[in-house]
Amino acid sequence: MTVRSLPAFLAIATALLTGTSATAHAAAEPSRIVVIVPGQYIGALPYGPMADALRTDGTEVRVLDLNGFDLTADAAAIDRVVTETRAQHRNAEIDLVTHSIGAISSRLYLKSRDGARHIGTYVSIGAPQYGSPGACGQPAAPEACPGTEFMTALNAGDDTPGPTRYYSIRSAREWADGRLDGGQCRMTPFPSLGNGGLDHTLEPANPAVWQQVRQALAGDCAGDYVDEPDGAITPEATLYPGGV
Repeated sequence: MTVRSLPAFLAIATALLTGTSATAHAAAEPSRIVVIVPGQYIGALPYGPMADALRTDGTEVRVLDLNGFDLTADAAAIDRVVTETRAQHRNAEIDLVTHSIGAISSRLYLKSRDGARHIGTYVSIGAPQYGSPGACGQPAAPEACPGTEFMTALNAGDDTPGPTRYYSIRSAREWADGRLDGGQCRMTPFPSLGNGGLDHTLEPANPAVWQQVRQALAGDCAGDYVDEPDGAITPEATLYPGGV
């Protein structure tokens, strides 16, 4: 190769390598990104096994490290993560998989921060959608107590806004039934491990839950799709559907 031809060769080689890199990047672009929103106190770590199970399906997963102490602040944090994710991956579907009180902050994001137009599927696991008596009087997220101004406002009007697909997962003895008015798939409750409290605590690590999450993300309503009218659900009616 002559010295004169070297620049031309380098230009061609650079173009080929750049094209290959761009193609590889395009091939690696995720089609779906799942954001996991944890329950109260426990943070991100217990959701690692669920995240890994979803990753084996080729899904990109991000687990938020939220403590569930301030639901309005958590909704803002979810908003920031979804906005950043959308900026990085403009064509990917973004889904929320939520547990316990994280389902409430996620609904606040969907309903009050215009999040429903950004989220494809919302999956709630063991969600006290109309409030939890355990929140009453506690220092962390007391707004989740049934009947508070916060919960009343959250559940006023359509509980399932926008084009988002809504799924509910719970055990047969969950302490709250997770119902929402509007269109919602209520997955068939998975078998209890003993009582509602134990079921709830172990949900992030339960393979039966992972399987139902997979089904929900695939659009498989393995249960009943129900469209209840606004105002049909009361907080009292959502509690202890299967005993304790």
